Amino acid sequence: MLASAILEVVFPVFALAGAGFAWVRRGWAFDVAFVTRLALDVATPCLVFGSMAATRFEPDVFWALAGSTLALYLALAAILAVVLRAMRLDLRAFLLPLVSGNTGNMGLPLCLFAFGEQGLVYAIVIFAAMIVLQFTLGLWLVSGEASPMTALRHPLLHAAVFGMAFSWAGIALPGWIDNALDLTGQMAIPLMLLTLGASMAGLPAAFPLRAIGFAALRLVLAGGLALGIAAGAGMPPVAANVFVLQATMPMAVTAYMLAERYGRSPAQVAQLVMVSTVMVAVLLPVILWMML
Repeated sequence: MLASAILEVVFPVFALAGAGFAWVRRGWAFDVAFVTRLALDVATPCLVFGSMAATRFEPDVFWALAGSTLALYLALAAILAVVLRAMRLDLRAFLLPLVSGNTGNMGLPLCLFAFGEQGLVYAIVIFAAMIVLQFTLGLWLVSGEASPMTALRHPLLHAAVFGMAFSWAGIALPGWIDNALDLTGQMAIPLMLLTLGASMAGLPAAFPLRAIGFAALRLVLAGGLALGIAAGAGMPPVAANVFVLQATMPMAVTAYMLAERYGRSPAQVAQLVMVSTVMVAVLLPVILWMML
Protein backbone atom coordinates (compact mmCIF):
# COMPACT_ATOMS: atom_id res chain seq x y z
CA MET A 1 0.00 0.00 0.00
CA LEU A 2 2.76 2.45 0.99
CA ALA A 3 4.87 1.39 -2.00
CA SER A 4 1.91 2.13 -4.28
CA ALA A 5 1.46 5.57 -2.70
CA ILE A 6 5.14 6.39 -3.18
CA LEU A 7 4.99 5.20 -6.81
CA GLU A 8 2.01 7.48 -7.42
CA VAL A 9 4.15 10.43 -6.27
CA VAL A 10 7.43 9.50 -7.93
CA PHE A 11 6.35 8.07 -11.28
CA PRO A 12 4.71 11.21 -12.80
CA VAL A 13 7.76 13.30 -11.86
CA PHE A 14 10.31 10.93 -13.37
CA ALA A 15 8.12 10.14 -16.39
CA LEU A 16 7.92 13.78 -17.48
CA ALA A 17 11.52 14.60 -16.58
CA GLY A 18 12.58 11.44 -18.42
CA ALA A 19 10.59 12.55 -21.46
CA GLY A 20 12.47 15.86 -21.53
CA PHE A 21 15.78 14.03 -21.08
CA ALA A 22 15.02 11.57 -23.90
CA TRP A 23 13.80 14.38 -26.18
CA VAL A 24 17.14 16.18 -26.00
CA ARG A 25 19.17 12.96 -26.18
CA ARG A 26 17.35 12.11 -29.42
CA GLY A 27 18.71 15.34 -30.87
CA TRP A 28 15.34 17.05 -31.19
CA ALA A 29 15.15 20.82 -30.69
CA PHE A 30 14.28 21.99 -27.19
CA ASP A 31 14.75 25.69 -26.45
CA VAL A 32 15.47 25.51 -22.72
CA ALA A 33 15.69 29.31 -22.36
CA PHE A 34 12.30 29.86 -24.03
CA VAL A 35 10.50 27.08 -22.14
CA THR A 36 12.04 28.20 -18.84
CA ARG A 37 10.85 31.76 -19.40
CA LEU A 38 7.38 30.56 -20.41
CA ALA A 39 7.20 28.41 -17.27
CA LEU A 40 8.67 30.89 -14.76
CA ASP A 41 7.35 34.20 -16.12
CA VAL A 42 3.88 33.15 -17.36
CA ALA A 43 2.59 29.75 -16.27
CA THR A 44 4.03 29.59 -12.74
CA PRO A 45 2.87 33.09 -11.68
CA CYS A 46 -0.65 32.12 -12.80
CA LEU A 47 -0.38 28.88 -10.81
CA VAL A 48 0.97 30.73 -7.77
CA PHE A 49 -1.62 33.52 -7.79
CA GLY A 50 -4.59 31.27 -8.57
CA SER A 51 -3.65 28.63 -5.99
CA MET A 52 -2.87 31.07 -3.18
CA ALA A 53 -5.87 33.33 -3.82
CA ALA A 54 -8.21 30.32 -3.71
CA THR A 55 -6.73 28.92 -0.48
CA ARG A 56 -7.77 30.07 2.96
CA PHE A 57 -5.04 29.39 5.50
CA GLU A 58 -3.83 31.18 8.58
CA PRO A 59 -1.33 34.03 8.10
CA ASP A 60 0.70 32.45 10.92
CA VAL A 61 1.38 29.40 8.75
CA PHE A 62 2.50 31.61 5.86
CA TRP A 63 4.92 33.59 8.02
CA ALA A 64 6.18 30.43 9.70
CA LEU A 65 6.98 28.88 6.30
CA ALA A 66 8.51 32.03 4.83
CA GLY A 67 10.56 32.79 7.93
CA SER A 68 11.65 29.18 8.34
CA THR A 69 12.76 29.07 4.69
CA LEU A 70 14.91 32.16 5.15
CA ALA A 71 16.35 30.74 8.38
CA LEU A 72 17.07 27.38 6.74
CA TYR A 73 18.96 28.73 3.75
CA LEU A 74 20.86 31.38 5.71
CA ALA A 75 21.97 28.75 8.24
CA LEU A 76 22.90 26.39 5.41
CA ALA A 77 24.88 29.17 3.72
CA ALA A 78 26.76 30.00 6.92
CA ILE A 79 27.80 26.38 7.53
CA LEU A 80 28.75 25.68 3.93
CA ALA A 81 30.71 28.95 3.70
CA VAL A 82 32.89 27.71 6.57
CA VAL A 83 33.39 24.37 4.78
CA LEU A 84 34.31 26.06 1.50
CA ARG A 85 36.74 28.41 3.26
CA ALA A 86 38.41 25.47 4.99
CA MET A 87 38.79 23.72 1.63
CA ARG A 88 40.07 26.95 -0.01
CA LEU A 89 37.30 26.90 -2.62
CA ASP A 90 35.79 30.00 -4.23
CA LEU A 91 32.66 31.12 -2.36
CA ARG A 92 31.34 33.01 -5.39
CA ALA A 93 31.47 29.88 -7.50
CA PHE A 94 30.23 27.18 -5.14
CA LEU A 95 28.16 28.66 -2.30
CA LEU A 96 25.00 29.43 -4.31
CA PRO A 97 24.82 25.98 -6.00
CA LEU A 98 25.35 24.22 -2.67
CA VAL A 99 22.65 26.28 -0.93
CA SER A 100 20.01 26.56 -3.68
CA GLY A 101 17.42 23.80 -3.80
CA ASN A 102 15.35 22.76 -6.80
CA THR A 103 12.13 23.77 -5.03
CA GLY A 104 10.45 24.63 -8.33
CA ASN A 105 11.00 22.12 -11.14
CA MET A 106 11.16 19.15 -8.78
CA GLY A 107 9.79 20.36 -5.45
CA LEU A 108 6.40 21.72 -6.57
CA PRO A 109 5.22 18.60 -8.42
CA LEU A 110 6.45 16.28 -5.67
CA CYS A 111 4.62 18.27 -2.99
CA LEU A 112 1.47 18.34 -5.13
CA PHE A 113 1.45 14.59 -5.73
CA ALA A 114 2.45 13.74 -2.14
CA PHE A 115 0.29 16.19 -0.18
CA GLY A 116 -2.37 17.48 -2.59
CA GLU A 117 -3.44 21.05 -3.30
CA GLN A 118 -2.74 22.18 0.27
CA GLY A 119 0.78 20.81 0.00
CA LEU A 120 1.26 22.65 -3.29
CA VAL A 121 0.30 25.98 -1.70
CA TYR A 122 2.76 25.45 1.15
CA ALA A 123 5.44 24.47 -1.38
CA ILE A 124 4.75 27.64 -3.36
CA VAL A 125 5.45 29.80 -0.29
CA ILE A 126 8.83 28.07 0.13
CA PHE A 127 9.55 28.35 -3.61
CA ALA A 128 8.77 32.09 -3.60
CA ALA A 129 11.08 32.69 -0.64
CA MET A 130 13.80 30.67 -2.39
CA ILE A 131 13.39 32.79 -5.53
CA VAL A 132 13.83 35.98 -3.50
CA LEU A 133 17.03 34.68 -1.89
CA GLN A 134 18.44 33.26 -5.10
CA PHE A 135 17.90 36.37 -7.19
CA THR A 136 18.96 38.88 -4.54
CA LEU A 137 21.82 37.69 -2.36
CA GLY A 138 22.59 34.72 -4.62
CA LEU A 139 22.76 36.72 -7.83
CA TRP A 140 24.83 39.42 -6.13
CA LEU A 141 27.24 36.76 -4.86
CA VAL A 142 27.74 35.07 -8.24
CA SER A 143 27.89 38.17 -10.42
CA GLY A 144 29.71 40.43 -7.99
CA GLU A 145 27.83 43.40 -9.37
CA ALA A 146 24.12 42.68 -9.78
CA SER A 147 21.66 44.65 -7.68
CA PRO A 148 20.17 42.72 -4.74
CA MET A 149 16.82 44.30 -5.72
CA THR A 150 16.53 42.22 -8.93
CA ALA A 151 14.12 39.68 -7.43
CA LEU A 152 11.62 42.41 -6.54
CA ARG A 153 10.81 42.70 -10.25
CA HIS A 154 10.17 38.98 -10.72
CA PRO A 155 6.54 38.06 -11.65
CA LEU A 156 6.64 35.14 -9.20
CA LEU A 157 7.11 37.47 -6.24
CA HIS A 158 4.26 39.72 -7.39
CA ALA A 159 2.00 36.69 -7.87
CA ALA A 160 2.78 35.40 -4.37
CA VAL A 161 2.20 38.79 -2.71
CA PHE A 162 -1.11 39.45 -4.48
CA GLY A 163 -2.22 35.83 -4.03
CA MET A 164 -1.70 36.07 -0.28
CA ALA A 165 -3.46 39.46 -0.17
CA PHE A 166 -6.54 38.01 -1.92
CA SER A 167 -6.45 34.97 0.38
CA TRP A 168 -6.27 36.98 3.60
CA ALA A 169 -8.96 39.42 2.37
CA GLY A 170 -11.25 36.53 1.41
CA ILE A 171 -11.72 37.91 -2.11
CA ALA A 172 -13.18 35.37 -4.55
CA LEU A 173 -11.98 35.68 -8.13
CA PRO A 174 -14.60 35.93 -10.91
CA GLY A 175 -15.11 32.60 -12.65
CA TRP A 176 -13.72 33.78 -15.99
CA ILE A 177 -10.47 34.99 -14.37
CA ASP A 178 -10.17 31.87 -12.23
CA ASN A 179 -10.63 29.62 -15.29
CA ALA A 180 -8.01 31.56 -17.28
CA LEU A 181 -5.50 31.37 -14.43
CA ASP A 182 -6.21 27.67 -13.90
CA LEU A 183 -5.81 26.84 -17.60
CA THR A 184 -2.53 28.77 -17.89
CA GLY A 185 -1.21 27.52 -14.56
CA GLN A 186 -1.77 23.89 -15.59
CA MET A 187 1.17 24.28 -17.98
CA ALA A 188 3.61 25.12 -15.19
CA ILE A 189 4.40 21.73 -13.65
CA PRO A 190 4.66 19.75 -16.93
CA LEU A 191 6.88 22.47 -18.42
CA MET A 192 9.08 22.54 -15.29
CA LEU A 193 9.57 18.78 -15.35
CA LEU A 194 10.26 18.64 -19.09
CA THR A 195 12.80 21.46 -18.68
CA LEU A 196 14.43 19.69 -15.74
CA GLY A 197 14.95 16.57 -17.87
CA ALA A 198 16.15 18.58 -20.86
CA SER A 199 18.62 20.49 -18.67
CA MET A 200 19.95 17.25 -17.16
CA ALA A 201 20.52 15.86 -20.66
CA GLY A 202 22.87 18.76 -21.36
CA LEU A 203 25.02 18.23 -18.24
CA PRO A 204 28.06 15.96 -18.17
CA ALA A 205 27.41 12.57 -16.54
CA ALA A 206 30.45 12.85 -14.26
CA PHE A 207 30.48 11.71 -10.62
CA PRO A 208 33.75 12.80 -8.96
CA LEU A 209 34.20 12.01 -5.28
CA ARG A 210 34.20 15.67 -4.20
CA ALA A 211 30.83 16.26 -5.89
CA ILE A 212 29.41 13.14 -4.24
CA GLY A 213 30.68 14.31 -0.85
CA PHE A 214 29.21 17.79 -1.25
CA ALA A 215 25.85 16.41 -2.43
CA ALA A 216 25.66 14.07 0.56
CA LEU A 217 26.72 16.82 2.97
CA ARG A 218 24.08 19.21 1.62
CA LEU A 219 21.34 16.60 1.81
CA VAL A 220 22.13 15.69 5.42
CA LEU A 221 22.60 19.29 6.54
CA ALA A 222 19.47 20.64 4.83
CA GLY A 223 17.31 17.75 6.00
CA GLY A 224 18.58 17.95 9.59
CA LEU A 225 18.24 21.73 9.79
CA ALA A 226 14.73 21.57 8.28
CA LEU A 227 13.57 19.01 10.83
CA GLY A 228 14.83 21.16 13.71
CA ILE A 229 13.43 24.41 12.32
CA ALA A 230 10.02 22.86 11.55
CA ALA A 231 9.76 21.50 15.09
CA GLY A 232 10.77 24.84 16.59
CA ALA A 233 8.31 26.79 14.41
CA GLY A 234 5.38 24.59 15.47
CA MET A 235 4.15 24.02 11.91
CA PRO A 236 1.09 21.86 11.16
CA PRO A 237 2.07 18.31 10.09
CA VAL A 238 1.47 18.83 6.35
CA ALA A 239 3.36 22.14 6.32
CA ALA A 240 6.25 20.57 8.25
CA ASN A 241 6.46 17.63 5.82
CA VAL A 242 6.38 19.95 2.81
CA PHE A 243 9.09 22.11 4.38
CA VAL A 244 11.38 19.12 4.98
CA LEU A 245 10.71 17.65 1.52
CA GLN A 246 11.51 20.98 -0.15
CA ALA A 247 14.70 21.25 1.92
CA THR A 248 15.94 17.88 0.64
CA MET A 249 15.51 18.77 -3.02
CA PRO A 250 18.70 18.60 -5.13
CA MET A 251 20.79 21.58 -6.11
CA ALA A 252 18.97 23.92 -8.48
CA VAL A 253 19.63 23.87 -12.22
CA THR A 254 19.29 27.67 -12.21
CA ALA A 255 22.45 27.84 -10.08
CA TYR A 256 24.33 26.12 -12.92
CA MET A 257 22.81 28.55 -15.44
CA LEU A 258 24.09 31.49 -13.38
CA ALA A 259 27.51 29.87 -13.05
CA GLU A 260 27.62 29.46 -16.83
CA ARG A 261 26.53 33.04 -17.44
CA TYR A 262 29.09 34.60 -15.07
CA GLY A 263 31.95 32.13 -15.63
CA ARG A 264 31.98 30.74 -12.06
CA SER A 265 33.42 27.23 -12.60
CA PRO A 266 30.41 26.05 -14.66
CA ALA A 267 31.80 22.55 -15.35
CA GLN A 268 32.30 21.80 -11.66
CA VAL A 269 28.93 23.31 -10.74
CA ALA A 270 27.30 21.16 -13.44
CA GLN A 271 28.83 18.08 -11.78
CA LEU A 272 27.42 19.14 -8.41
CA VAL A 273 23.93 19.60 -9.85
CA MET A 274 24.01 16.28 -11.71
CA VAL A 275 25.32 14.27 -8.73
CA SER A 276 22.87 15.93 -6.32
CA THR A 277 19.91 15.26 -8.62
CA VAL A 278 20.81 11.60 -9.09
CA MET A 279 21.42 11.14 -5.35
CA VAL A 280 18.04 12.62 -4.37
CA ALA A 281 16.29 10.64 -7.11
CA VAL A 282 17.73 7.40 -5.72
CA LEU A 283 16.88 8.29 -2.11
CA LEU A 284 13.47 9.85 -2.83
CA PRO A 285 11.42 6.69 -2.10
CA VAL A 286 13.13 6.47 1.32
CA ILE A 287 12.46 10.16 2.04
CA LEU A 288 8.80 9.79 1.09
CA TRP A 289 8.50 6.53 3.07
CA MET A 290 9.54 8.46 6.19
CA MET A 291 6.77 11.04 5.59
CA LEU A 292 3.78 9.18 4.17
